[in-house]
Amino acid sequence: MKVKSDWASSSSRPVNSSVNCCTLGQIGSAKTTSVPPRVSRLIRWKRTFNELAKSGDYLGRLQLYTKGKAIDKGLIRPGHYGIPESAEEIVDLGDCIDIVPLARRPKAIDMSDKEAIIICHDHESDEFKRIAAQSLEKESHCMYGPSFLVFERSSGRLLEFFCGSKSTRGAAKKIYPFLPLTEADIAARELSDVDPHGPLPLTLKSRLVEKGSFSWHVPVVVKCSTPFTNLPPMDTLIREIAKFITIKGDGIERVSEEEANRRDR
Repeated sequence: MKVKSDWASSSSRPVNSSVNCCTLGQIGSAKTTSVPPRVSRLIRWKRTFNELAKSGDYLGRLQLYTKGKAIDKGLIRPGHYGIPESAEEIVDLGDCIDIVPLARRPKAIDMSDKEAIIICHDHESDEFKRIAAQSLEKESHCMYGPSFLVFERSSGRLLEFFCGSKSTRGAAKKIYPFLPLTEADIAARELSDVDPHGPLPLTLKSRLVEKGSFSWHVPVVVKCSTPFTNLPPMDTLIREIAKFITIKGDGIERVSEEEANRRDR
């Protein structure tokens, strides 16, 4: 199976050991400024970021809930975005949230064995392609797609938003324009009629899709015009984005379900 992707833009591709210095600008602006090495797609922000320390040294997950145990247990309503903290606790963010997308990376996950979940970030590897192909099978417990590092307004946290299903992969393409865009990106992708810009805020809503006897919620991406006032400082972003886009080892991890839910970046 050939997996369709556009992972390999010069500024969004995970790297093996370091992050090249890029020219990035302020949020919502076409103006850019040079930043230190080991950072991609950064902006200058004003306030100290404290929520990351509260949540520990792991990256929380941002998820759109539509069906499943969490909803059956009453932990969150269908069509709401949430941050799963444990099997019995979800931070309910509601059906409309504001985020700033900072970086992206490919991700494939095989959850067929809960004690040995396979996570892969190398989209050119045989393992990634295997998981992507297997995801087309019914109840395969496999997913693949782009994964975003985002800052969510109401929680004040950096989170991972994984678009691993067919419906969320469609929404992911609408998030791409809100990611920072550098002159190097424009040249590498041979884009025209666009200017460099920093990360742009967006609003995620949800929409119920009904098809025959089936129904599910999908993300809806729209532009956000409300300024962010609780964004983290540059040094925090440098560290967290570098962690997010750096491939460890061969790009393949094997973890338990518990480790997958609460794991270091």
